Parts: sequence; structure tokens; C-alpha cells
Amino acid sequence: MKQKFSKPKVFFNASVILAGLKSPTGGSGKLLDWSKEKIINAVISEVVANEVERNASKLGLYRSRVHKLLNSVTILEAPNKETVRKYNKIVIDEGDRHLFASAKQSKSRYLVSLDKKHVLSLKNKIKWTKIISPGKLITTLATSH
Repeated sequence: MKQKFSKPKVFFNASVILAGLKSPTGGSGKLLDWSKEKIINAVISEVVANEVERNASKLGLYRSRVHKLLNSVTILEAPNKETVRKYNKIVIDEGDRHLFASAKQSKSRYLVSLDKKHVLSLKNKIKWTKIISPGKLITTLATSH
């Protein structure tokens, strides 16, 4: 009998989306492909979507390509200030607190980021999700199935 695996819910930081769009053959690009192929359930917030749209043109990415990708992920409403405030003591960078609030709200199993200084550095302080780099997530999921 074949065992059925549930698709993990993965919350993306904007850095992962932008890197994946800029370099489709890298780890971030592979995760975006997995999202389109429904291998993972990709989730972002309105805040992340806005950040991606704001920074895409700086990287020479076409707006149509960005919108096509954003249509393939679940986009949550931005978290309210009270929810974000809960992370004031844990998350030093005020601009990243929304990530943790949204990932928690979405009940994501993984929070994927390329930000070593402000996000990945918190992997031992946050217990309700795994904070992980794209490459590490690919390895983790490949070996678990």
C-alpha cells in the first residue's frame, strides 16, 4: 500500500521569491517550481507580495512574470499590528516581524528565507516552525519522501 504524504505548508520570505525569479535554476527557483507543481503549499503575506513587486524592477524582472508567480501562491492578508508586536522581543529587525506573525497565522511548517542575519539566525528561538534556507528545505523534503 502506497503511503500518502501531505504537502508541507511553506512560508516564503521575499528574498526567496526574488532569488528564485532571478535565478530559476538555484534552490529558490526549485522551490518556486515545487510551488507551481503543487509539491508544496507556498504561502506569503500581502506584505511579502508588495515587497516582491517593489523590488522586482530593481532586479530587471518583468512585472508579468512576477504576477504570474504571485498567482501560484496563497497570499494572506497582512497581519495586524497587535499580532506583529508579539515578536518585538524576539525579532530584532522591525521589518521582519511580519514574517513570523504571518507564518504563525498560516500554520506553516517551514519559514524559508535567505536572510542569515535577521531570520535564519532565529531558528533556535522559534519552536513552532522550522526556519530554514531553500537548500536545506530541498534536502529535508527530498530525504523525507
